[in-house]
Amino acid sequence: MDRRTLRLLGMTWWLLLAGAAFAKPNPELDLQELVGIFPGHYNSVAQNRADVARGLHPAHEALVLDIVQIEAPMIGENVFYVQESIAGDPRRVTGQKIVMFGLVKKEIVQTDYTLIEPNRWRNGQLNPDLFLSLMTTDVRTIRGCSLRWKRAEGQFLGSNDPKTCRGRTANGAVAQLQTRAELSPEEYAVAEVTLDRAGHPGGGREEDPFYRFRKQSHEAQEGESTSPE
Repeated sequence: MDRRTLRLLGMTWWLLLAGAAFAKPNPELDLQELVGIFPGHYNSVAQNRADVARGLHPAHEALVLDIVQIEAPMIGENVFYVQESIAGDPRRVTGQKIVMFGLVKKEIVQTDYTLIEPNRWRNGQLNPDLFLSLMTTDVRTIRGCSLRWKRAEGQFLGSNDPKTCRGRTANGAVAQLQTRAELSPEEYAVAEVTLDRAGHPGGGREEDPFYRFRKQSHEAQEGESTSPE
């Protein structure tokens, strides 16, 4: 084998090693990218309209989701306030929570907190400085329901372990709760499904359990209709 062939083989081997090094997962960079695209103003109006046009019943509700990053030193870093409301009627707030992202054993973990006095923080997306006073006594951790996030092609995928997470069915019974989420620069989708003892979905939208929220541009927010139509 001549020297030129040896050099080519050596270069090829070095390139393979370099490629493998660059392809190695980097949880810190993944976390930085995820928290960079998570905040925004979203709505599920397009999904609602598509459901109605197809005659699906029940259709996914037309909802608005506001997500803002906040400074809450007593809670931690990478903390967000999430508020859900009915599209076209921002006074009808249907959900509020605090979300924190962090690294646990090189995995991106999402921890959710409920607010003890939600009315105190209502519309906090309009005044993020409000949360500088947020204390650990103002929130309650939702134990056992943390989501683990992984990078996928063009997006991030999150899921919890339903064996450790409990929720309530429509009739009030306690059941396992499975949560899945998808996040890309254009869309945030989330699905919550209760499972029976055998691990099978206990009702809900079997065709597509995800609520699909599309991120809206600043211009779209300025001209957003007061009615989902």
